Amino acid sequence: MRTIYSLNALNWRFARLESPGIPLPAPESKVWQDVTLPHVWNKDDPSQTGECVYQATFGMDARQLEKRHFIEFEAVAGVCKVEMNGQLLGEHRGGYSTFRFAMDEALVEGANTLTVHADNTRYSDVNPLTGDFDNYGGIYRDVKLIEVDGTHFDLLYYGTQGVEIDAEADGTVKITPHITGGEGAMARYTILDGNCIAAACEVSAITGRDVTMQVEYPRLWNGKADPHCYTLRAELLREGAVCDAVELGFGFRSIEMNAAQGFSLNGKHLRLNGVAKHQDRERMGCAFTRAQLDEDMAILKELGANAVRLSHYQHPQYFYDLCDKEGFVVWAEIPMLAMPDANDGVFENAKSQLTELILQNRHHPSICFWGIQNEIAMMGESLEMYDKVAKLNGLAKQLDPSRLTTAANLYCVKNNSQLNFIPDCIGYNLYYGWYYGEMGDYAGFIRKFRNDNPGVPLGFSEYGVDCNLAYHSETPRRKDYSEEYQALYHETVYPQLTAEPAVWGSFVWNLFDFGSSIRDEGGVKGRNSKGLVTWDRQTKKDAFYYYKAQWSEELFVHIAGRRFVKRSGESTTVKVYSNCSEVTLTTNGREIPGRQTAAGVFSFTVPLDAGALELRAEGTGCADSITLEHVAQPEQSYIYVDPNPEIDVKNWFTMQDSGEDLFPEDRFSIMDPIGEILDNAEALALLETELPAIAHDERSRKYRSMGLIRIINRMPHKPDEDFLKDLNRKLNTIPKKTEGRK
Repeated sequence: MRTIYSLNALNWRFARLESPGIPLPAPESKVWQDVTLPHVWNKDDPSQTGECVYQATFGMDARQLEKRHFIEFEAVAGVCKVEMNGQLLGEHRGGYSTFRFAMDEALVEGANTLTVHADNTRYSDVNPLTGDFDNYGGIYRDVKLIEVDGTHFDLLYYGTQGVEIDAEADGTVKITPHITGGEGAMARYTILDGNCIAAACEVSAITGRDVTMQVEYPRLWNGKADPHCYTLRAELLREGAVCDAVELGFGFRSIEMNAAQGFSLNGKHLRLNGVAKHQDRERMGCAFTRAQLDEDMAILKELGANAVRLSHYQHPQYFYDLCDKEGFVVWAEIPMLAMPDANDGVFENAKSQLTELILQNRHHPSICFWGIQNEIAMMGESLEMYDKVAKLNGLAKQLDPSRLTTAANLYCVKNNSQLNFIPDCIGYNLYYGWYYGEMGDYAGFIRKFRNDNPGVPLGFSEYGVDCNLAYHSETPRRKDYSEEYQALYHETVYPQLTAEPAVWGSFVWNLFDFGSSIRDEGGVKGRNSKGLVTWDRQTKKDAFYYYKAQWSEELFVHIAGRRFVKRSGESTTVKVYSNCSEVTLTTNGREIPGRQTAAGVFSFTVPLDAGALELRAEGTGCADSITLEHVAQPEQSYIYVDPNPEIDVKNWFTMQDSGEDLFPEDRFSIMDPIGEILDNAEALALLETELPAIAHDERSRKYRSMGLIRIINRMPHKPDEDFLKDLNRKLNTIPKKTEGRK
């Protein structure tokens, strides 16, 4: 019978290696540190990369050596090599999926030394090649020793439990087992509905390779409305005794996608109201406990979302289990964030990681989407890229034809790009009103995309803005990093995304702030601050409550601006987010007239009396209170002062007498992506004359999707406004080539 031992509690020791491949430090060396697993060695400085080594010793007796043994890692960051008593067991290249190695040939009676090399170096043939999230290092999920009889479900089949399940909405269950040593053995499969047996069968472990079972009148997994799951218990028997057993949860349900009508679950339209989520936490890196994953789920449930994009890699099995249990529709994906031409190694690694993701997780009813790429066009597009993405899509369909394939494109991917036509549906990562454009541009994008591509299902895989809770404003504006601008942005953008019924869903970027060592903006280093909740999970930002007002059925009121305590002037605007039909606001006991300005948003103009103001909002059976302070002058600590301010080219419109369009769609401008300018011979020649430092900078080719004006804004000595106006006019004379659909 299978026995599983946790190895987390062994006396592990850890050491950094000065360079990959060098001999281990001497046993008595002071470079060794005692650690406990799971462990992240660079959580305090995630920019650090390199190889490290973990070592532990455990005992085996003669009785145990009669069994088969496997070492299981739920994930090790980057490239992992495992040795037992100095003998190499194997190597795994990819930092997010489960993998195992057989140990028997290396085990001895008595003490056994396990050595694990974990290398988070960015290798050219391991995904991700890059990313706007921290590159943690270490053994950051559980390690187990699995002991089994000679007859067992294959533990080396892509890190799975050795059993695949396909369940259809009519109650049909196809079981594909992978069995080692099955000659003469029997396989017994039992489908449990709670404690009740819904179906059962017993077949030869050899002849019954693929088994089809039927559950009469299946209760469907129906998202949050009814997340009902079944359990498959698979057992191998010899002479009636159980040799091995595994259990997998699964569910019956059907999904469909239609370009005109969106996503359907069990034949009923379901608009996906989602958020995206990374797996890290402040001061912890990515070494989560189950209790912390439970906390994340509790916050997700409070928000009222019905979908989650688990980006940009395979997440812990436990969180997929929680999504099954709680009814969240899941977008799961691989860390394919760059696909340079002529790099077959990274493509093969993507195929490997996609295979592991799908086979390890296809039993989860919550997973409805397999994501095959995210923003790979940042460095441009090519025919080779299209071919490889198509092959990844084909692999996903081969491994699991029952689910939808999807991908996340960034804004420089044009409507006629082949990247929009490969997967079953597409998502766009758009940041109008933050990195480019205006908050109101989403509606126009949707209209044009739907007009150009009426057969392509469109969703939004990312949208959001950074927010530093220290900054506040009565008149929030782009790039002021205020809590008020983040809230205003989502109030403005989300209604545009829901106005078109064909938009199948949207995912706020991000549920939580997360680590990104490459960032230094908005007064915060090493963090992407677009979350609706802070990195430590302690504070829900005002924008969180805006979405709660849209999605949650739990009646509540929330007064926004509670951190915007010091207010100046004769009056101030106070917003209340609530899903109640009516909200009243009182100040120092006096009721203030207000109005509902949009769904879930109530606005009040509050006179600022001298001293403190006690505000209380009340709805149906709920209330909230905050305190404001009247000050003579605006509080300067609330204002973000950018040490390297961008040039706001949009203000040129107000300075034009002719009313000409400075940024036409059919001609170039300084707002266009640098990659498009470099690809046009005439525009490139102009840039080489006017801004040779940018034209010949390798980073201009690396960040092809970045607008020319953003690159100019990052120059240590920016050109003056007159020069930029003149450059823009010259670019306006160069027409863009009109290309047909590829």
